[in-house]
Amino acid sequence: MKGVRGFELVSRVEGDNDYQLPKRMTKHSAAYDFFSPVDAVIEPQGILKIETGVKIYFPDDEAFFFYTRSGLGSKKGIILRNNVAVLDSDYYDNPGNEGEAIITLVNTGDEPFTLKKGDRFCQGLFQKVLHAGPDFDYGDERRGGLGSTDKNSNI
Repeated sequence: MKGVRGFELVSRVEGDNDYQLPKRMTKHSAAYDFFSPVDAVIEPQGILKIETGVKIYFPDDEAFFFYTRSGLGSKKGIILRNNVAVLDSDYYDNPGNEGEAIITLVNTGDEPFTLKKGDRFCQGLFQKVLHAGPDFDYGDERRGGLGSTDKNSNI
């Protein structure tokens, strides 16, 4: 039975053992760690886009926030390209990419960084979202994946 919030694999990676669902590593961990499905080297000032194979579901009054793992950021200079990534509830199962979480890392350090399959590379948490009221016209329903709510922008 599907709960109120959780993780699933997208259909293209079901049965592929390189993809793991996120998990908290201790009883009192606030965030869920994400595991790399790939081996890669990120050169200094280089970037790596990771298709996690994971989609995330949660209530409409929440969002899922991705953050750099503190050890990677402070010790290795590995950060999320957009610093904090925000996933909206309507991103789940969208027609553009099935709601797959895609994370881009940047190596701000001076040395190449090696990421191995199974390494924890970012973390995320579910958080309540509060809105001002009354809200205005929202526009269309989400029809795509990453960046789809900004379709009329040059960004």
